[in-house]
Amino acid sequence: MRTIALCLDGVQDEQLIAAAIPWIAFFESVELWCAYGAVAARELGYLRERHLRAAPHHHSEDVDRQQAQEILERGAQLMREARIEPRLRTLMGRHAGHALAEAGRGDVALFLAAGHRPGIGPHSVGHVARFVVDHAACPLIVVRLE
Repeated sequence: MRTIALCLDGVQDEQLIAAAIPWIAFFESVELWCAYGAVAARELGYLRERHLRAAPHHHSEDVDRQQAQEILERGAQLMREARIEPRLRTLMGRHAGHALAEAGRGDVALFLAAGHRPGIGPHSVGHVARFVVDHAACPLIVVRLE
């Protein structure tokens, strides 16, 4: 594997990046990914409004792409503070999980946060993380965050 990809959602990105830093030395390059799609549009809007303190707005593919880019830019700033220059990649699909699982083919290892639900087992991660865990065609590192 040459690339490690961190999947950002705009919520716990700082914790995910901190957890990934020790792994990054084992890879040639680092990518930050943010996925969106028909289902993810509502989720990104919610994250943008709640965590980025942005005003509510009408959702369209252009707006969703812009929201994903804002999340990636914020993540890139966190990586640069750790002296790591990542490549940024927005992924579009009918569902964020589909986009991530499909993009995870090839010479990449995915680094995915899964911490917003209590407990263990299949229901301890959100629906996007669950889909990626079940369908990713590449090595996957799932990080339990607070």
